[in-house]
Amino acid sequence: MKHPCQGPHCHRYSTKDRFNKKLKRLKGRNAYHNMDMNGVYSIFCTTGCQNDWISENVQNIVNQRPITFNRERKFSEQTYHITEGGWLRRDEDRD
Repeated sequence: MKHPCQGPHCHRYSTKDRFNKKLKRLKGRNAYHNMDMNGVYSIFCTTGCQNDWISENVQNIVNQRPITFNRERKFSEQTYHITEGGWLRRDEDRD
């Protein structure tokens, strides 16, 4: 079963597998839930995303407040394109 990664900054990391060519925006990854694996790693794509989520939600956990579950993958606010020099946001100057 596929779930979107719950990492709050997953859609901002500039890697080629996160790039949506049609929209020219970065997207979050899917985290694949394995029914045999009931650990926390089943809703994050990497341990880095897991650590980001814990850092942002530790106060909600301590205070026993509800935390919303992302049902859809997030997209970055800016548009990007890939050049020979790397990633370039649409609003950055081109030399």
